[in-house]
Amino acid sequence: MERYFNCIFNPSSEGQLLIGETHAALFDCGMAFCAEDTIKNVKNALNGRSPDYIFITHTHYDHIGSLPYFRNEWPDLRLVTSETGAAVLLKDTPRRVIRELSSVAAERENTKLAGYSDDAFHADIIVKDGDIISLGNLSVQVLETPGHTRDSLCFFIPELELLILNETPGVLLPDGYMYPSYLTSYNDTVASIEKLRGMPYKFLALPHRGIAGEEETNTFFDKAMENVITCRDFILNAAEKNHSEEKILELFSQKFYNETLFRFQPKEAFLANARATIACTLREFNE
Repeated sequence: MERYFNCIFNPSSEGQLLIGETHAALFDCGMAFCAEDTIKNVKNALNGRSPDYIFITHTHYDHIGSLPYFRNEWPDLRLVTSETGAAVLLKDTPRRVIRELSSVAAERENTKLAGYSDDAFHADIIVKDGDIISLGNLSVQVLETPGHTRDSLCFFIPELELLILNETPGVLLPDGYMYPSYLTSYNDTVASIEKLRGMPYKFLALPHRGIAGEEETNTFFDKAMENVITCRDFILNAAEKNHSEEKILELFSQKFYNETLFRFQPKEAFLANARATIACTLREFNE
C-alpha cells in the first residue's frame, strides 16, 4: 500500500511505517537486537525524512524493545501510548523485564545489547479512545482494545480505510495458523474483536506481518472469535477434569505451540503468555 511500509527486519520483531504529508509515524519499533536493521529500513522508506511519532500497540519487549536506539537516532521522536501504557513504562519491573527479555533475544541471535538505556521508556503523548492525531493528509484514530494487555491500542487510518491491529484478537501467521493471544481478559478480548469488526476498514495491517491478503482480511474477525472461544473452552474443559494449572499449561502447549509459531515467538515467551491466558480464563469463569 502506498505510504504504508513494512519495516520489520525479523519475523519476531515489529515496525510498520505510515508516511503522511507533514508527519510520519511508526507503529511499534520492534526488538532491540535488530534495531539497527529496522532503523535502516525506516530510513530507506522515509528517503531523508525523519519519523515524528511511534504509536505503540502495547508495551511488550518485541514491540518496543528497540526504543532506546530509535530515540538515539531521532531524539525528537515522540512516543504515543495510553495512560495505562505510560504508567507501565515508568515502572521498574516492566523496564527490567523488557531489558532482560531483550538481552535473551539478543544472545539467541549471537549479539549483545550496547547503548541501551531504561530511561528511553517514557511516553511523550498520552491518548485515549477516539483521539485523532494528524499526519497532514492522513489521520490516526486511536482505538482502545484491551485483552492482550490492558494498554493495547489499535489504530484506524480513515483516509486509507486501514485498520492497524495489535495482538488482542490473536496472531495470524503466514501459513494461516492463528494462535490465541489474550492475556488479561477473555471478556475484554471478545468486546475488542466486536469493536474492531465494526470499523469501516478495507485493509488490515497484522502484527508481525504487515498488510493482510484479501482472503485473510475477509475472514479475520470470524476466525479470531472462533479462535478465542476454542481457547477458552479448551482451558475450561481441562479445568473441569481437575487438572492443575501446570498440567493445563502442558496440554495448552501441545495444542497451540508449533514450529511455525517458534519462528515468531520463542518457547519461553509462549509459556509466559500461556500462563497468563490460563490464569485470566480461570479467574473470569470461576468468579
